[in-house]
Amino acid sequence: MKSTLQREADVRLGQAIRGMRRDLGLTLVQVAAASGLSQPFLSQLELGRTRPSMRSLFRIAGALGTTQQALLALADNPEGETVPYDVGAQGGGRLLLHGPSADVTEFVGVSEEFAEYFRHDRHELLYVVRGMVELELREHGESTVRILRPRDCVGYAGTVEHRFRQVGPEECVVVVVHSGA
Repeated sequence: MKSTLQREADVRLGQAIRGMRRDLGLTLVQVAAASGLSQPFLSQLELGRTRPSMRSLFRIAGALGTTQQALLALADNPEGETVPYDVGAQGGGRLLLHGPSADVTEFVGVSEEFAEYFRHDRHELLYVVRGMVELELREHGESTVRILRPRDCVGYAGTVEHRFRQVGPEECVVVVVHSGA
């Protein structure tokens, strides 16, 4: 069951997405087509009745020409508290910092299964706080896989397809920093 803070954050996020979409002169149907998400889902999201995964938020942000972190920053409450957002079946993420040159997001309880690759225009740094993570980077059809343990970090261009997952029994805590454009 959602807490009052989570419900309020869902409403603020929906309002931020609707506001940005309208400012751009886009319809729900256009954003649905550009993001690969359904129009009914986007409608429910804009009304604050559902919460997107970080993957869905990534797709919506791309359709709106922005970043997930910028959308999350618009949804932060007036007191500056950040509320965790679901990132899949196991965990959550929250925006720790949204600045002009960098965004910092914390993920807790990373999935044990690889999801789709992410790809974007910003530089990314992945830092493992707790647990173990398997990072896959794919460029020109070739993959490189690395195991990261607590206090390990790696940086890479966001234009390289990338994804990570938890390995081992300990719940992961990962911090991701996006910098640049």
